[in-house]
Amino acid sequence: MSYFNRYKWWGIAFIILVALNIATLSAFWLLKNKRPGPPGDPGSGVVDFMVKELGFDSIQKQKLILLREEHQQKVRDIRRNNHEAKNAFFALLPQTDISDSVLAKAAQAAVVFDRQLDMLTFRHFQEVRKLCSEEQKKKFDNIIQEVLRMAAPPPPGNPQGPPPRRDGNRPDGPPPGDDKRDLPPPPQQ
Repeated sequence: MSYFNRYKWWGIAFIILVALNIATLSAFWLLKNKRPGPPGDPGSGVVDFMVKELGFDSIQKQKLILLREEHQQKVRDIRRNNHEAKNAFFALLPQTDISDSVLAKAAQAAVVFDRQLDMLTFRHFQEVRKLCSEEQKKKFDNIIQEVLRMAAPPPPGNPQGPPPRRDGNRPDGPPPGDDKRDLPPPPQQ
């Protein structure tokens, strides 16, 4: 095989790989707007679930969406205040001679915002329930716990659970060699 024929095939392969890379990057760029939103916004899924389960008409759905938007704005404000209160609480760490009463007062400030958030959410779902007909209210009462689970923020940490241990055992299982079935029976007297 001649020198030019050998490198011609390498050149063709190189051009094909470059074209494939360009096509792949173009597809990612063009399709990125068609991907679903981030999983951190459960609100639209909750609205769709409630509309479907309760059989809301278009007017009820629009009112539900407005209630949700108002609720989310108020929640953001309360969470911001809660975050500031917790920052102020932990800003007390450098003080070595802080009294328990001052510490309790600073901790109570964050608790107040947690209470406000719970009450706000309760009142929000009362307003949502008012949108329902009598038949829908019965369905609402049956699905509200599932709605609350859907709307709750994800638990902190790893949502899939703790990482596996290096020895291959489950983290919540007994340590190796600690299984009671592996022990001999107790001595009899």
